[in-house]
Amino acid sequence: MVTRHLVNSNQLRFGTSPRNDLLLDLWTGLYAPYENSALVTSMLTEGFLMRIDEENGIEEVQLGYKRNPFEYVDKVIFEITTVCNLDCNHCYNAQVPRLTEKDPRLLMKVADTFLNMGVRRFDFIGGEVSLYGTGWLEVAKHIHSRDADAHISLFSNGWWLEHEGFRAAGRHYENTQAYLEELRAHGISHVVFSLDGPGEEHDQSRHQSGLFEKILRGLDTVREAGLMPRVSLLVRPDWAPAKREAFLAEIAAHLYELDPGFPTQKRALRLALDPSNSVSNFIDTGNGAGDSRIQFPVLDHGELPPLYCRNFYRLSPSLTIKANGELATCRLSQAGEGYGNIHERPLVEILNDFDQAFVFQLHASRNLEEYLPLVDRSIFGSSFTHLCSLRSIVTLLARKLHEQQVAWDDKAAIQRINREVAAVTGYPV
Repeated sequence: MVTRHLVNSNQLRFGTSPRNDLLLDLWTGLYAPYENSALVTSMLTEGFLMRIDEENGIEEVQLGYKRNPFEYVDKVIFEITTVCNLDCNHCYNAQVPRLTEKDPRLLMKVADTFLNMGVRRFDFIGGEVSLYGTGWLEVAKHIHSRDADAHISLFSNGWWLEHEGFRAAGRHYENTQAYLEELRAHGISHVVFSLDGPGEEHDQSRHQSGLFEKILRGLDTVREAGLMPRVSLLVRPDWAPAKREAFLAEIAAHLYELDPGFPTQKRALRLALDPSNSVSNFIDTGNGAGDSRIQFPVLDHGELPPLYCRNFYRLSPSLTIKANGELATCRLSQAGEGYGNIHERPLVEILNDFDQAFVFQLHASRNLEEYLPLVDRSIFGSSFTHLCSLRSIVTLLARKLHEQQVAWDDKAAIQRINREVAAVTGYPV
C-alpha cells in the first residue's frame, strides 16, 4: 500500500535513488533475489520488503498482492479511550474494560505509517475522547503538521457545549469558544456529534435532558468557530421508513445550506451520502443486548444469511486502533480484534501479516458458520435485532476457542468461553 501510494502520487521514479529503483522493480516484478546490503537490511526493518522462501512461487506472491486487505481503506479510527461520562442505552462497548491509551508518541508513529499508505482521514473517538483522552490533541497536531489538508475529526457526545470553566482531557478552558479554538489550532477540521434519535428520544437514550437541542445549537457554534460540524446518527430497526427519513432530513437542514423547497427525501440523502457523517444501525450488544422492541430471528426461522463479513478481510472504509492497542476491523465489543497489538508488535509487521491472522482466515474462508452450533442459546437466546450481533458473538467464540486451543468436544470449556463472550457483549451470564 505504501509503494502504491508513492507510485500513484508520482513520488517514485527510476534513477532518483537505489531505494526507489528497488521499490519500482518489486512493484513491477513482485520479487527479486535477496542481497545482503545495507539498503535491503534497512528496507526489511522498515517493512518495505519481506523475505520469502524460494519454494514459494510467483503465484503465491501474486495472491498476496491480490488479497491486499487495505486497498479500500481511506480512514483510520483512533479509539483513544473506552471511558465515558454517559451510559447510553445502545452503547455496544458498555461491558468492555475501561482503558485509555497513554502513549501518544506511539500513535504518532502509527499515523505516520498510514499517512505513508495514502490515508488522509483520521477520526478520534471514545468513550468520550474529549474528556478522558490523553495526548490525543498532540497526535492530531502531528498529523496536521504532516498533511495540512488531512481530514481530522473529533467524535463527541457534546457534553462541553455551552459550558464555562471546564476541563477537557486534562486542560482547563474558559468556555466552549476557547475549546473550539484549541481544537482548530491542533488541526481538527470536523467535529462530529452523536445523535440517537429526534428530540426526547435522544435525550432519553443519553439520560441527559435538553442535550438534543443543545447539539443542534452547537452545530452553528462549531461552524462559527471555523470548523465543520457533522453528526453520527443511530438508526433503530423499529422506526418506520418515514420517521427515519424525517430524522435525517431534520438534521440535514441544520448542517447544510439547502433550498427551502428541497424535498425531504433528498435532504436525507444529502446527509447520508456525505462521508463526513456517520449513519449506523442499532446493534443489540452491550447495553442494547436483549432489546425486546424488535427481534430478527436469525437462528431459528428461515434461511440464515451469510454469517461472514468482508470487513474482516477486505477493509472498507476504515480500520481502528483500539484503546487497548489492538488493530481492529469491527468495533463491536472485541470481535474485530485478533490481528495484532501495537504495544507488542510493530504496526508494519502487523499489517504485513494481516492475512495470516485467524480472524482473517475465519471470515475469508467462510468458516464462521461452523461455530454456530457452539453458541449457548440459554445465554444468548435464539434471535437478534441485528445480524452483526450474532456475527460478533460467533467470531469471539471462535477466536477464543482457537487462542485457548479448546477441543470441540470439551463441553465445559466451551460453556466457560460462552460466558466470557457474554461478559463483553452484554448478555446475562
